[in-house]
Amino acid sequence: MGREEGAHEGCPYVVMPDHFHALVRMRGDVGVPASLGDVVGAFKSLVVHEYIAGVKAGKFAPFPGKIWHRNYYEMIVRTPEAARNIAEYIRMNPWRCITELGNGLRGIGNPALLNRDKIAILCSRNCPPDVLKAAEERARTAGPDDCFIGGFHSPPEQAILYALLSSVAKLICCPAWGIDHMQIPPAWLPALEQNRMLILEMQSPGTNLAAAQERNRFVLQTADRNWIPHVSKGGMLERIIAEHRNKPDTGERL
Repeated sequence: MGREEGAHEGCPYVVMPDHFHALVRMRGDVGVPASLGDVVGAFKSLVVHEYIAGVKAGKFAPFPGKIWHRNYYEMIVRTPEAARNIAEYIRMNPWRCITELGNGLRGIGNPALLNRDKIAILCSRNCPPDVLKAAEERARTAGPDDCFIGGFHSPPEQAILYALLSSVAKLICCPAWGIDHMQIPPAWLPALEQNRMLILEMQSPGTNLAAAQERNRFVLQTADRNWIPHVSKGGMLERIIAEHRNKPDTGERL
């Protein structure tokens, strides 16, 4: 089952691969079921009838089991603010879905970005202000055919990330934390909605130096080209880059 989202009379809904979310408004009009249970029961019944008809017509493959679980989860929406928060959660649900990508990797967002030509972004934390400013300006002009990958750990890398978020470029972000209970930064949400971002979980997430080195190695190994605005002499980043000299370094060119 694919994903579908929308709204009916101001009530948002989304169909996910294995579940369904909806914000239901109960009006109490004559002829309308008196309880939410009646609404859910009628909805489930209609879906099953449509599915059976589709199977008979050759539109759907037979499903060896029950279409719906026996019960459902509900909560009462008591304030307009709560309604807005729930509507936002429903709207963003497809982009919060965790996908198994193989080789022990999982991600949130567009997994097809892994198949694109990728540019690694690495930058030492003591990047000179003028160099960083130039890098941010270049990042803001990145186009839709550009796909960048990075851990975005150091402050300069994070500044470049937020400049890229204001562009139309594709982004693969490898954060230091796991994605199961991740609080996605609000600034990332538009890129996820636009299907131009993948949040990639590392096999060994962590904030220590060894984990950061492993992520940087993964970024270099996964990328096809490198964009490295600044490297500190004798630092960790210089040593890791030296291990991958067989790949061309594009310097500050996008």
